[in-house]
Amino acid sequence: MFCGLDLGTTNINALLVDAQGSVVARSSSPVSINHTAGGGVEQDIDEIWSATISALKGLGSPDQRAAVRAVGISSQGGAMQITDAAGKAVGPVISWLDGRAGEYNQQLTDRLGREWFVQHVGHACSNLCLGQLLRLQDESPALLAGSNRIGFVGDVIVSRLAGRAAHDATSLSIAWLYNPSLRDADPEALKLVGVSADQLPALLPVGEAAGGLLESVAGETGLPADVPISAAVHDQYAAALGSGSVHVGDVMFGAGTAWVLLATTDRLAPPVTDSAFVCTHVIDGLYGQMLSMVNGGSAFAWAVDVLGLSDKTGDELDAMMADVPAGCQGLRCRPTLASGAGAEAGGGRLDGLRLSHTPVHVLRAVAEGLACEFARYLGFLTAAGLPVSRLVMTGGAAASSVTPQILADATGLPLTCCTETDTSAFGAAVIATGLVETETNLATISERLAPGAKQFQPGGDRAVYGPIVEAYIAGRGE
Repeated sequence: MFCGLDLGTTNINALLVDAQGSVVARSSSPVSINHTAGGGVEQDIDEIWSATISALKGLGSPDQRAAVRAVGISSQGGAMQITDAAGKAVGPVISWLDGRAGEYNQQLTDRLGREWFVQHVGHACSNLCLGQLLRLQDESPALLAGSNRIGFVGDVIVSRLAGRAAHDATSLSIAWLYNPSLRDADPEALKLVGVSADQLPALLPVGEAAGGLLESVAGETGLPADVPISAAVHDQYAAALGSGSVHVGDVMFGAGTAWVLLATTDRLAPPVTDSAFVCTHVIDGLYGQMLSMVNGGSAFAWAVDVLGLSDKTGDELDAMMADVPAGCQGLRCRPTLASGAGAEAGGGRLDGLRLSHTPVHVLRAVAEGLACEFARYLGFLTAAGLPVSRLVMTGGAAASSVTPQILADATGLPLTCCTETDTSAFGAAVIATGLVETETNLATISERLAPGAKQFQPGGDRAVYGPIVEAYIAGRGE
């Protein structure tokens, strides 16, 4: 039995997975978010720890928990926690959602320029922890001085489980402190923000355990003492393992509020857009390019609400959209409706609206517009010479029978829909399995344990969508 633990922003999710990849138990515990003045977003690491213990204690039966052989850790990225030398929290968690460092990041980007960031942190600008550390140096310099350490939610929880703060490259990368060329923390980036490498958590490969479960935690949770605990891995990369997206040319995307793409590549290439960031992959020898579409499920949810369809189930919405022909009888949507960071100033739009169109035409047009926007993002990868051969869909929209087919037809690519809803926690269980099966490649374990999936192939509507996608991309000025 293997335990996968996902330390999400709003929920701690835990799974028990057997050696054949079947989920035998699952548990979840919520955590809160605190919004403060000036755009601050904070969390309480002690609350996150309590929720972690609660999720583990609620996982299956005592006998099942006693059979656990290893625990894998997936975590939200870029959520910074300062600790003292003993690992005690100094101040709150500064969430990845926190907006107080915007001015610092902009000034740093303007001063150093795009190429500096591409070379040193695999991204086109300053963001997240770089700006936050500069802000703290200005506002509370004592926080970063002396023996205090720079931690993140994942490695702090690992330290409380196993007695050693540890994370992997994907976690340090989303903090904007990892150099994928050096495969280590970037010394110049650290110098810029006034911290040293020995203030950071241990940086471990995903196959190396941070330590064994402490006896005190074992007694509280019912898990066996000394079972190996993994270093913390960024949740998107854990989801890639949990969905079997582990080969060159695979593009996994989480179809949540904002669709996030993770492309698996075999070479270190510059970020394909200014919003993309590059990191070494959890699969040895591979790399990842992660891109956020900014828009996604939020646009579809907006349409459902505005059109008065909120009382409909997902299956009912699918049945309604299936009755509308591909192309929505000339109705087109640009679904760039999101506001805030990364949003487009021009907003979204509907074109070709006629009296004959119904609310369901509008709903399907939003889904088709998202497919076109998705195809545009795939074009950034192919234009950079990176292969795109298979799509792997996770998240709420993966349960649909209509949207995945639209995506397969619009892109001309086969699409796999992962049926496991907690793919990051499942991926953490894959990592846990790798801590025991040390002679087996992690990609092999991921494929062997991969949960059930639905397959979609491009169909007859590909001929309809091909010109629509071309016109959409041309209209976006690409």
